[in-house]
Amino acid sequence: MTNKKGKAKGPKVNTITTKDGESVKVFEDMNDFETYLKNETEDNEFDNVHCKLKYYPPFVMRGTHDDPEKIKDTANCHSKKYVRHLKQHVEKHLLKDIKDSLQNPNIKFNTKTKNETFDTLTWKYEDETEINSKKFKIDVEICCHNNGALVDVDYKTGPIITTMNNEPEESII
Repeated sequence: MTNKKGKAKGPKVNTITTKDGESVKVFEDMNDFETYLKNETEDNEFDNVHCKLKYYPPFVMRGTHDDPEKIKDTANCHSKKYVRHLKQHVEKHLLKDIKDSLQNPNIKFNTKTKNETFDTLTWKYEDETEINSKKFKIDVEICCHNNGALVDVDYKTGPIITTMNNEPEESII
């Protein structure tokens, strides 16, 4: 991306600090999120990241011709069609885009869990991987709600600390 003067500009991101003092990057655009992950990988700072992304999935925006005002009230976690399309989007696009941004096709996200309540539907994907001799754990949580089509993505990475005999200890996330 470039601005009017032709200078490269980075992804649009807000940084918030939690009560625990943790710095969290918050994105509203999927492309900015992917650009940030790619930049962190290139800067070799990918193993201790916490990001949140709030966005309308592309299949929802396509159906409304990119007008959030036209999103139907039924596009939420109670709609089987919405949930089916969201799961396809997550597994075929979002997770794939994360792998591509990290430039690591070996990430499989084999550990999957699903938690369903009346208010929310949450999928959690986890994997351990290594880039540039740094072992780390990736934790991606995708949540949709009963009150709209907006999707929350919580992306965390944490280094895997090994013991003296090279056995992995628990990750910090």
